[in-house]
Amino acid sequence: MTINQLCASLPLTCSKSQHAKRFSVLRTSIKALCLLSLANFSFASAPQTNPVNSQINSDAVEKTTAIASNTASWYQVRHSNTVTFKTAYGDVVIALHPALAPKHVARFKSLIDAGFYNEQAFYRVVDGFVAQAGSNDTHDASKFPPTLLKPINAEFTQPLNSNVNVVESKDMFAPNTGFLDGFPVGIDQSRKEMWGLHCPGVVAFARNSEKDTASTEFYIVIGQAPRHLDRNMSVVGRVVQGMDILQKLPRGNLDRGGVLDDITQESKIKQAFVHANNATPYFLQTPHHEEYKKRANTGRNLDNPFFHDNTYGPRPIDVCYYQTKTSNKAW
Repeated sequence: MTINQLCASLPLTCSKSQHAKRFSVLRTSIKALCLLSLANFSFASAPQTNPVNSQINSDAVEKTTAIASNTASWYQVRHSNTVTFKTAYGDVVIALHPALAPKHVARFKSLIDAGFYNEQAFYRVVDGFVAQAGSNDTHDASKFPPTLLKPINAEFTQPLNSNVNVVESKDMFAPNTGFLDGFPVGIDQSRKEMWGLHCPGVVAFARNSEKDTASTEFYIVIGQAPRHLDRNMSVVGRVVQGMDILQKLPRGNLDRGGVLDDITQESKIKQAFVHANNATPYFLQTPHHEEYKKRANTGRNLDNPFFHDNTYGPRPIDVCYYQTKTSNKAW
């Protein structure tokens, strides 16, 4: 694999804006996101409880209890765990789940509250792979507390949560796959572990090759699920609105790993903010929803007049293809 091919398939941090500097950093400072992907996906919604304020220390771990029934059809995302990134093309709304990576979720919201991402950019966009955003080390560190910028210990896996629902037991990359309150997860019941899956729309922190080096950069999967990254990156949430917006972002130069040659207003993050308590709520569908059950059954059994050959059915389903949906109302 050439350096260009490698860079195009990994998350990275490239410092400064000069071409030579960018290319040099591609060789040395790849934020290890080995994310190759091509996939289809559908978005929908979830249920919620009383929201809490988002003002937290960057390394504080948000105290969370079970905020939805394990058998509910929808999971309502707390306002304090819903964030918007405003772009030239429209808004990208992201739902976070602290149980996936509590310190990274807390850091993400603290960076947003501090205005860190305002006027930064999606500076690396690889078609069919990821849109990576942040400062690319161009920020003025003196404007932010050192604790807000320091590396975070990796949170690749977490203790298995009681709200997890198993959907598939014949996954290629995990003993089981399913959903935590509508967020796609891998599941190892014998080790009592779970981890966020790299499905389309999933949001995670970028890092260098060393595991404990994530700090401010993040990426969103915009193509096929790069599942080889599972259990190797800290996943914080998923997009609930705006995947079409992300697909409009200018693409980068593949000779430089997808980093854009020039940053224009079309790539900029105009503003990022955590939702207020009176904002429109967002919901994530769970596997208990009748629409999801029907969709998953069709995937397993090809139970639809369109299909004429099911020689090898029933078949396993890929939860990244059969994701739960997202919505601003429960239906």
